[in-house]
Amino acid sequence: MGCDFWKRALYLHAITREEDSLMNIRLPLLIGFFVLLYFPFIPAYLCAGQNPAQYPATMVARDEKSSGAGEDPKPSPNPAVEEFEKEKLLKLKRSVGRRLITVPTTNPTYFYESPDAFERKLSLKTEKEAFVIKDVVQDRLGSKNFYQVKFDSGGVGFLDADGNNLEIEIKRGNLISLDKPVSSNRKSSNQSRALASQAVELVKNHPTPTDSATGNKRSVEMRMIEEKERFFPNLKWRYEAKEIGRNRYRITQNVREGAGPPLIRTWIVDLSTNDVNPENLAAKEMYR
Repeated sequence: MGCDFWKRALYLHAITREEDSLMNIRLPLLIGFFVLLYFPFIPAYLCAGQNPAQYPATMVARDEKSSGAGEDPKPSPNPAVEEFEKEKLLKLKRSVGRRLITVPTTNPTYFYESPDAFERKLSLKTEKEAFVIKDVVQDRLGSKNFYQVKFDSGGVGFLDADGNNLEIEIKRGNLISLDKPVSSNRKSSNQSRALASQAVELVKNHPTPTDSATGNKRSVEMRMIEEKERFFPNLKWRYEAKEIGRNRYRITQNVREGAGPPLIRTWIVDLSTNDVNPENLAAKEMYR
């Protein structure tokens, strides 16, 4: 039994020495592996023992340039977004010149002292303050739009303009428009008069044959002026326009000289094509 004990002891001692020798071999190998792994990241001037301050500036610049090569370039502006913002600003500017008045309510409209100071609300002198919208401005960051308003009392304030806020405040009853509404009938009447006037001008400026005596080109109106100057000093005439269809007018010229019966000339004018055509015989005679 004693012999077995010493045999086992000698066997364990041999195994321990073998493992120690393996550890002695592995440790240098692991140190060498980590040195090789880290070596590519060591700057060249450190390996050469140089001072970083003496390292060539061109090398440093190259390193900085290469480090930023992978960065994303500054995004270019989106044309669709720019067009949207432009149309939005034009829409807001249509309210410039409008006159409104504040109304005392439980949740009144807020005006600000500056576009960049939401915490500083403007204190109105009275509950009812009339004002006019003078301009559309933005905050310092360009992220919000405001109406710059001037009160009749002399103060200046800024009203939130985004999200149709002005129309919302009017619907809530916090603001009342002081502008006189233009009825649709008045708009259509004004438009009809403008179109009729345009048709009359086309007849007045319509060219007739050149004067054989002077060689001058003469419009319908110029022919009438020459007739008055040469032959009929009491000659008077006027034009009337009557709509006969969509963008089509009959223009009548009433001509009088003294107490005699009037001479009637008529033209058909198409405003969609600016065509002028003499209709009756008296008008056609001017082109012969």
